[in-house]
Amino acid sequence: MSMELSPEIQAQLEQLRDIRLPDPIAWWPLAPGWWALAGACLLAVILGLAWSIMRRRTIRFAALKELQQLRPQDRSGDLPGYATQVSTLLRRVAIRRNGQSVGLLSGRDWVEFLSAGKAGMDAKWATVLAQAPYAPGKSDNTTDLRALTDAAELWIRRHA
Repeated sequence: MSMELSPEIQAQLEQLRDIRLPDPIAWWPLAPGWWALAGACLLAVILGLAWSIMRRRTIRFAALKELQQLRPQDRSGDLPGYATQVSTLLRRVAIRRNGQSVGLLSGRDWVEFLSAGKAGMDAKWATVLAQAPYAPGKSDNTTDLRALTDAAELWIRRHA
């Protein structure tokens, strides 16, 4: 059986074209989901920057930064002088946090304030801070300076 096509069908077959694929999908403009993702990322970056800026303006951050500058790297055992500066810093933090009446505390009352509660400082270091301005000259033990700094840093983190 041979198939011969009529001239009319032959003309129609010549008019047919090959299958044409659609144009590739362009990357621009973005789909709404991509815009939402970009907006969420931008919002996260803005919130992160705002949190960082606000954190730097807190009492805790400023006090810890000042304590870091006071650190006893070059103090060569001057425990009373260093403890006086740390006590002054802690007193400023306490006044800022608890009001002006804390600034009037001294001696045993200051020790009790610093060591009060679970979050309080070890009574040994609180006593050193309270008696520091009245203590004699230098000590040779730099580990005391580091331990005092660590105690003060922990107190600031818990109370500022």
